[in-house]
Amino acid sequence: MDRATFCLRARLDAATLEAWIEAGYVRRELSEADLARALLVRDLVQDLGVNEEGVDVVLDLLDQLHEARGALRRVLALLAGEDRRLLERVRAALARGGE
Repeated sequence: MDRATFCLRARLDAATLEAWIEAGYVRRELSEADLARALLVRDLVQDLGVNEEGVDVVLDLLDQLHEARGALRRVLALLAGEDRRLLERVRAALARGGE
């Protein structure tokens, strides 16, 4: 999406958007995912008073969580193709919290 639309939807000024791109909070492509990140960063900074280092930590943790969930989905898909009973046992263990 273009910068003007992005800024309007994210309720940001152009200078803040540029700073956040430089900081790595959002990508230059300004996708819908970047908009969601910008809204999160705006809430963290404006509503919760999180500083720049805190924003870095939060975004890093969210990225790690996203990657881990993707890896788990891939593992479950592989299990589904191999052994249905094993897949069900893994899902049940995950639902119990790995007990």
